[in-house]
Amino acid sequence: MTTDREGNPGRGPHPEHFAVTWRANLWANINRKGEGNAFHSHPGAFWSGVYYVDDGGIDADPSLEGELEFMDPRGPLPLMLAPHLGYVGSSDLSNTSIQALRPKPGRLVMFPAWLMHQVRPYHGTAERISVAFNLTL
Repeated sequence: MTTDREGNPGRGPHPEHFAVTWRANLWANINRKGEGNAFHSHPGAFWSGVYYVDDGGIDADPSLEGELEFMDPRGPLPLMLAPHLGYVGSSDLSNTSIQALRPKPGRLVMFPAWLMHQVRPYHGTAERISVAFNLTL
């Protein structure tokens, strides 16, 4: 859907070129002890996301794991020393190709559907509940 500068729907400069209909596919995840998801993407979708309803206690106890991990699409490039390109070292965000986000109740995470991601195995005894979704055109 497109809007003009005042927020009126369908009134952009060329609405026939920009009007889109988003479709959402949603599903609930209930993770129990030992459960997770291997690296994957969501072909056919444009955006993906997850909303955390209950983190199963991992906010209070990081040893329970179950983080959402994203794989850097650049592969090993950030790990290579190339001074003229710049090098991400220990004083910067990271020098790894994996970035992890810890679930937190009420947290919404959205990302491009092509981005490879996984959920580390969760080691808590309480159920961890999230709602995941894909947005397609």
